Parts: sequence; C-alpha cells; structure tokens
Amino acid sequence: MTVRYYSFSVFLMCLFLSIFIIFPVSGSDPTIVSMVYVGDKGDYSYLSKAFSGLEKARDGFNLTVREILWNSSAPEDPVIDRAGNRSSMVLVMGDIMNGYEQEISQINPDVPVVMIDGPEILDSSVKSISFSMYGASYLAGVLAANQTTTGNVGVIAGVNAPVIQSFTEGFQDGVRAEDPDVNVTISYIADDYSGFSMPEKAGEITREMYRNNTDVIYAVSGGSGLGIISTAQNLSGLFIIATDADQSGLASDTVIASAVKSLDTVVYNEIEECVSGKFSPGSEALSLVDEGTSLVPNIRFENVSSLIDVRINEAIEKEKIYSD
Repeated sequence: MTVRYYSFSVFLMCLFLSIFIIFPVSGSDPTIVSMVYVGDKGDYSYLSKAFSGLEKARDGFNLTVREILWNSSAPEDPVIDRAGNRSSMVLVMGDIMNGYEQEISQINPDVPVVMIDGPEILDSSVKSISFSMYGASYLAGVLAANQTTTGNVGVIAGVNAPVIQSFTEGFQDGVRAEDPDVNVTISYIADDYSGFSMPEKAGEITREMYRNNTDVIYAVSGGSGLGIISTAQNLSGLFIIATDADQSGLASDTVIASAVKSLDTVVYNEIEECVSGKFSPGSEALSLVDEGTSLVPNIRFENVSSLIDVRINEAIEKEKIYSD
C-alpha cells in the first residue's frame, strides 16, 4: 500500500509540474533558449544538423539563443547568464553529458530540459529523446556488402560506448544478411569521447583499413568523419557511408549514403512544443519506423535508392526484434 501511494504521489507531482512549465512568449524580456553541446558545431554531422533545427526555431519564433560549449570541470550555468538573464528552455546535446540534465532540473525544476541521446528518464521537467540506429545501420550494412568488391568492409567509430552499439550491431547484421562471407572490421578512434573530434587519427585508421583491402567504411565518428571522408577521396575505390547528417555533398564521388538522425526536426519540434505551452516530460525513442532515422542515398549512385527501397521493410522488422 505504501509503495502504491508513493508511486501515485510521484505521478501527480510530475503531472502538476508539467502543466505549469510554461514557455514565456510575450512581454519585454527576451525569450532565451540554451543549447549545451560538446565538440565543433561546424562538424557537418551531429551538431551541424542539431544547430540547423535550433536556428530555424530561432528565426521562426523570434528567440534569443545561448550556445554553451560544455566544460565538465567548470560548467557554465545554462539557465542564468552572467547578466542575470534567464533561459526558458535548455537543450543538452549528446550522451557524454548524461546526468547533467538532472543537475539542471534539480536546481531549476520550472525550466524544461530536453536531453538528446539520453537514457530513459522520469523527471517532471526533463524530456529524454534517444535514437535507435539499428535499422538505418542494418540498411548501411546491406549496402556495404552489396557494394564491396574485396569482401572487406569496416566501421570507424568515435568510441566504444552504449550510444554506438545500435550502429555497429545493425551494420554487422545487415552485412551478414546480404553476404555472410563479407568480413567486418571495427576500429575505435579513442577510449573516450575525444574520438569524435580527432579527424587526423580517423584519417590514419582509414588508410590502414584501405591497406588491408577494405573498400567500404561506415563512419560513426561525428566530427572525426571529416578526416575519414577527406582521406577516402584520395584512395581509389574506397567508399564511405556517413552518419548523423547527409554528407554526400562533401564528397559526392565517395559518400554513397548517410545514416541520419532527424536531429534538426527533433530540436525544432521540441522548441515549438515549449513555445506553445505543450512541453511534456518523459522519454521518447525514435527509429526507422517513425522516420526518426533513415538511410539517405547519394543520388549519384543509382543502385543505392532501389536497394534501400527493396530492403527497408526488412530493416524495420529487424529493428523491432532488436528493440524488444
């Protein structure tokens, strides 16, 4: 009886607080949205896509934006700036900051906090959004096995972390489904999240894989992916499948497809919900089935689009099994 009463009390508290978390949209004070991030916002990948959604919301809703580069040893207050101005919402980008959203919420329970790529959360002022990349990566694996002429494909990932597992596992399963005889090599750039900002090291790994007869690489490495792509451009017969954002424009003869997250749409929609007073805390997982993720083909490679179309339902079903 005590447990039931406690659980019900927590539910009522969350419901009550969520109703009264209202985004100020009028008055003389500026409406401020803070985005906290790690890395280079011009990475043409994860952060670039997220910032495009933020900038669209800024222009559409006449917002003031605070961009905060996270420093774990001396974090800047994401809610109140040095002039005393108060943010109406905080976006936290990336699982490297897992737990930080709770710190913000505990100090500022009336401020909506959206955690991107975070774990499941039960908090009255926090929403956590995660992406399962298994389905899109399964398609990437099918494509890699279909594209290779050497029978060797690879994955270069920033770090061996939980957020990367759905990429690597989906890719390997897709390769096996298409051709079980194709060999998959996985290399991690670093032992920590600095691996997402080491393009030179990523380029070295790319050259090493190429020397070992790999001809398709899945780049799961954030800003380090720029090093993979630029290196691959100078290596004949090497193709790249990019991640997070469509990167075919960076090297149209090299990037054959991109496994993307709808980060721009998610960021925009979450801000829009707060603007309209409809912020809802909790956890949400996006995937291939709801177009939260996708494998975007480079139209210069004519066979890629048709292959994706033929295999997408298979990938969706495989992702459902994986998620269960």
